[in-house]
Amino acid sequence: MRNRRAALAAIASAASLALTLTACGQSGEGGSEENKSSSDGATVGIAMPTKSSERWITDGANVEKELKAKGFKTKLVFGEDDPDQQVSQIENMITQGVDALIVAAIDNKSLGNVMQQAKDADIPVISYDRLILGTENVDYYASFDNEKVGELQGGYIVDKLGLKAGKKGPFNIELFAGSNDDNNTRYFFNGAMKVLKPYMDKGQLVVRSKQTDLN
Repeated sequence: MRNRRAALAAIASAASLALTLTACGQSGEGGSEENKSSSDGATVGIAMPTKSSERWITDGANVEKELKAKGFKTKLVFGEDDPDQQVSQIENMITQGVDALIVAAIDNKSLGNVMQQAKDADIPVISYDRLILGTENVDYYASFDNEKVGELQGGYIVDKLGLKAGKKGPFNIELFAGSNDDNNTRYFFNGAMKVLKPYMDKGQLVVRSKQTDLN
């Protein structure tokens, strides 16, 4: 990549736009043919977690579409929810000489060694949706406003139960968060609790298990 900074910005922009398309429910079909000058024919490796979820298939297609629209070549792989397989796939793409990596981590704490390999090979890394932890070798992070998503989820419960309109209940509720190895879990949970906790404090919502935190 002759203009490394411009190319990285273009790749990060493509990843962010792909997230937006996924949030809006759009598929990866089609795509414009613009802004190709920044790509310099570079190849971007894309590591998605699994094909067992339609969400990740759509994300992979959207990322490819946006990168190809900017003139990049792509290598797209899916780790099938196996952290070791994902590490091996990323190692293979490093060996193949990709110019950049976009990684949606299966286990965001298991990629430290392979991220160091990418760093040693001078391959920049964009962490996609799930922030890769335990390493400094991540150049960009593209994600939703996850706390806002949690607030919207909590707001849906409030609206459906009529809590804001004054319905006192009490309504029983149990809280389920995501995996502990997903850095986004805490943001979703905190966003939802920001909306729901006032109604818990008033007794309109009751958590019978008393489990109201992530610990």
